[in-house]
Amino acid sequence: MTLKPFANLRQIAFALRRNYRRRFVYIAYGLAPGARYKEFTIPKKSGGSRRICAPRVALLKLQQDILGLLESDYRPRAHVHGFVGGRQRSIVSNARQHVGKRWVLNIDLEDYFETIHFGRVRGRLMAPPYDYPEEIAQFVAHIACFQTEKEVDGSVRTTHVLMPGGALSPILANIVSDKLDAELARFCRQLGCTYTRYADDISISSNRRTFPAPIGRFANPDNHDEFILSDTFQQMIEDNGFRVNHTKTRLLGHAFQQDVTGLVVNEKVNVKRRFVRNVRAMLHDWEFNGYATASGRHFNEKRPDRGRLPEQEASNFEWVVRGKVEFIRQVKGSTDQVFRSLATRFNALCSGQQFSIPLVEDNDVLNAAVWYLENDTDGGSVGTCFAVAENLFVTCAHCLGPNLRVFSRRNPTFAMEAEEVARDDHNDLALIRMRTPLPAFKPAATLQMASTAEASALGIRSAVQTAGYPSNLDSTSLTIRATEVSGFSRQTFDGTPSTSDNVLSLLSGTYEGMSGGPVLFSGKVVGVIVRGPNDDDRTIPFLAVRSEFIDALIVTL
Repeated sequence: MTLKPFANLRQIAFALRRNYRRRFVYIAYGLAPGARYKEFTIPKKSGGSRRICAPRVALLKLQQDILGLLESDYRPRAHVHGFVGGRQRSIVSNARQHVGKRWVLNIDLEDYFETIHFGRVRGRLMAPPYDYPEEIAQFVAHIACFQTEKEVDGSVRTTHVLMPGGALSPILANIVSDKLDAELARFCRQLGCTYTRYADDISISSNRRTFPAPIGRFANPDNHDEFILSDTFQQMIEDNGFRVNHTKTRLLGHAFQQDVTGLVVNEKVNVKRRFVRNVRAMLHDWEFNGYATASGRHFNEKRPDRGRLPEQEASNFEWVVRGKVEFIRQVKGSTDQVFRSLATRFNALCSGQQFSIPLVEDNDVLNAAVWYLENDTDGGSVGTCFAVAENLFVTCAHCLGPNLRVFSRRNPTFAMEAEEVARDDHNDLALIRMRTPLPAFKPAATLQMASTAEASALGIRSAVQTAGYPSNLDSTSLTIRATEVSGFSRQTFDGTPSTSDNVLSLLSGTYEGMSGGPVLFSGKVVGVIVRGPNDDDRTIPFLAVRSEFIDALIVTL
C-alpha cells in the first residue's frame, strides 16, 4: 500500500483503521508541542552537544504508519546507502564503493535534519515523482517537523524543521536530498570519481594521480592537513539548501588509513584495529575478573556517557559485547577468523543467546581442493568436484559425460582431461581422476571425509557450508555459502527403490552447477551437493547425498 492512490486524509485514516478526528487529525494538529514531542540534548563524541526532538508515543505511532506507506513510493538512487531498508544497503555497502582507491574524500553536511524545513518537505512531496495532493503533502510534512528558532541573515526566526529522532525524518531527508545526490553524482562521474552518501556523510573517491581540482584542493600542497572544497562544488551543495561542516572535511591518500562511515577501505572493507582490540579487552576483563567487575568498569570508566538517547543507552554489558561482536560479523563476515574467535569466546561466557558460528573449512583450503568441471553433454555441461586424495576427486554421476575435463583455481584456463574410476547412480555419486596428472597441476589441498561419529552429530539446524561453481556465475570464482540442515530423507536418483536415509535437505546454498561440490560440517565433508534450483526452475530443492556413500564408493577402488 502506498500514498499515491489517496486523494485526501480521510481515505488514509480509513486505510490505516484510525479514527479520523481523534487518532489522526487531533494527533497531528490538536496536541500541544509538549504533548507531541520532547526536546533534550545529548553530548557528541567529538565534543559539544546534539539536540534531539523525540516524538511521544501517539505521534511516533502515527509517523510509523505513514512511513510504511511512504516507503513504498520511495525509490532511492544507487549511490544512497543510509536509511534505505530492505535493499541490502548499509555502512558496509557504502564503504565498499570506495575500496582500494587512491584518494578518499569525506564531507559532512552540517545540521542535516535541521536544514530541511517544512516548506522543502511539502514542496518535494507535491513534485514528481510523488505528486501527492497538497493536503497530504502538508500533513506528512507537519507531523515530521517541529517548531524551533533558527538564525537567518543575522536575525532569529521561528521555523519548522525535521525532527532529529523522528521516524519520518530519515526517509524525508533522503527524498529532499535527491536533487543534491543527482547533481553531485553527475559532477563526480564526469571527473572519474565515485560518489556515495550515507545520511549526512558524503564520500568521494578517485584513482587519478592527483585529486580532481574541480572538487577541491589541499590548502598547502606540502601539508595535507587541510582540504578546501572548490567554490563550484561548495556552491552546488549550498544551492540545494545544505551547508558543509568544514571541520570534518578530509582527503586521505592510499598511504594513510582511509575510512568511510567509520570503516577502513584501503584494501577491503574492514573494522578499525582499535575497535577489535577494545572488544578483546572487554572479553578478557570478563573472562579473568568476572561479569560484575567487567560490567562496572565498562559503564563507569569506559562508557560514562556515549551521546545516545537515554532510552537507547545500553545497560547490559553482555549485550554491549554481543552488539560489538555482531558488528564485526556484519563487516567481516561470519567465516572471518577474527569474528569466529571472538564469537567463540563470547559463547563460552554468555548466559543467553549464543552466536551461530559456521563451522567451516578454511577458504584457502576450499579454493585449492574444489575444482570446476566440464563435459560436452548437450553441447556443454558444467559441475563441481573436490579432491579427497592427490589424484582422486568426488563429483556427481550426472556430471559425467564425453570429453570430461577439470580446472583448478590455480590454473583456471588450463583444462585437465579426466576419467571415471567409480560410480554410484543410485546416490548420484562418482569418483574421477586426471588422465595425466602433472605435478604442477595436482591439488594443493584435499578435503577430509567426516567419520561415522562426526557425521552422526549432524542434526536439524546444524550449521554447514557448501562450495561450488554456480553455472550462472564466474567459473573462475568459487562460491562458498553458509546454510543449515533442514531435514533427512530417502531418495533415489536412478529409479531403483530407496533403502536408507541417504539425502540431506538444506535451507539454501546450492545452485545448478554446484552439483558435485562438498557440504562441510566442522570442517569435514558430510555430503555432496546433488540438486539445486536454476534460472528456469527456482522450485528445485537444495539437496545433498550423505558422505557415508562416498566412503562406500572409495572402498571399492
